[in-house]
Amino acid sequence: MTTVSFLLTTTHNNAIIYVWQCCHIGGDSIPTQTFLNLEEEKKQRIVDCAFDEFARTDFENAKLSNIIKSAKIPRGSLYQYFENKTDLYKYLMEISANKKLTYLEEDLKNPMDLPFIELFKKMYRGGIAFAVENPKMVSMMKHLLVKKGDIFDQIFKDNLDQAHQIYIGMIDRDKEVGRIRKDIDSKVLAEIVINMTINVSVDQVEDGKDFDFDKMYERITQIMKIFEHGVLQGD
Repeated sequence: MTTVSFLLTTTHNNAIIYVWQCCHIGGDSIPTQTFLNLEEEKKQRIVDCAFDEFARTDFENAKLSNIIKSAKIPRGSLYQYFENKTDLYKYLMEISANKKLTYLEEDLKNPMDLPFIELFKKMYRGGIAFAVENPKMVSMMKHLLVKKGDIFDQIFKDNLDQAHQIYIGMIDRDKEVGRIRKDIDSKVLAEIVINMTINVSVDQVEDGKDFDFDKMYERITQIMKIFEHGVLQGD
């Protein structure tokens, strides 16, 4: 069982954090023992070159030959480390998911105790912090979201289904205690939140471009106002 799979299957708290990661990996994505036995410097070099390639283009157009050349390894050795391109890609997604987790661990120790809107705020802000500091991982995700395809289904589908159910349950809970209006459609609100957390800052972060962190936070503040107070002025 991978680290990511473990996060999903242990507790509801971990499931909430995991859902935000948007990285449910089907099957066993762990690299071979041969890869794990490599020196750390060589392992990291291969991983860094792989991130460069998948950040450059989408999964279908990414070339293992580019990774092999950049990492300066023999052509056949990569296949001793990973069964195929899909396996390597899933491994990188798992690295990204675990990296994202570090941006949420402290704030979301007990996510089921938080009001749903407060949880949403923390996830969104955590997503921006991750995006600012990890642009290559975000570029890789951006290609995945745009192109979709079979690899998208393998990584996202089960995760999104679970996210819907978890979020709907939390929204219904907040309705019962008076935090959210009872006339709000729980399913629609859950879909909005999932779409926003998946796409957090993806269009705002590009390699080589400056990122206005304060401006993005101001945007979040305005989004939160709309969520909490609506757009119509009361009588």
